[in-house]
Amino acid sequence: MSDDRPLFTRTTFGLVPDGDAAREMLASIPIGLTVAADISRPRNVRFLRLYWALCGSIADSIGAQRETISDVLKIKTGHVRVIKTKGGMLELPASISFAKLKEPEFRAFFDRCCAYICGEWLPHMKADELRKQIEQMVGLPTEEAA
Repeated sequence: MSDDRPLFTRTTFGLVPDGDAAREMLASIPIGLTVAADISRPRNVRFLRLYWALCGSIADSIGAQRETISDVLKIKTGHVRVIKTKGGMLELPASISFAKLKEPEFRAFFDRCCAYICGEWLPHMKADELRKQIEQMVGLPTEEAA
């Protein structure tokens, strides 16, 4: 299961794409085609949006893909799975899917990501300042206002 599944919002008109990934997915389906979908409620849409906005913002600023930034954050914050090979132990990014990571674990992971980003790319900024900036960027109320 992808960590970056397209999101849809239920309205009186049905399910409406919520974001570029969902719009692109929907646009790829021919009109009139019946498709099957597994529908689930994400762990916390707010943190999911914040996480991918954070990855996207860093990626845009350094010329990388947001999925690559996500992998770097997972590895650098210790959110990895370890595989034993002939050459030694190999650390690979672990899943942050809803089935693999509960809300408190995801919040802790997100906080570690903010701390790492501030230490690596934004040394002039504190992690809580970064979080507020990303919240404003994606149009979400900050935790104080929520």
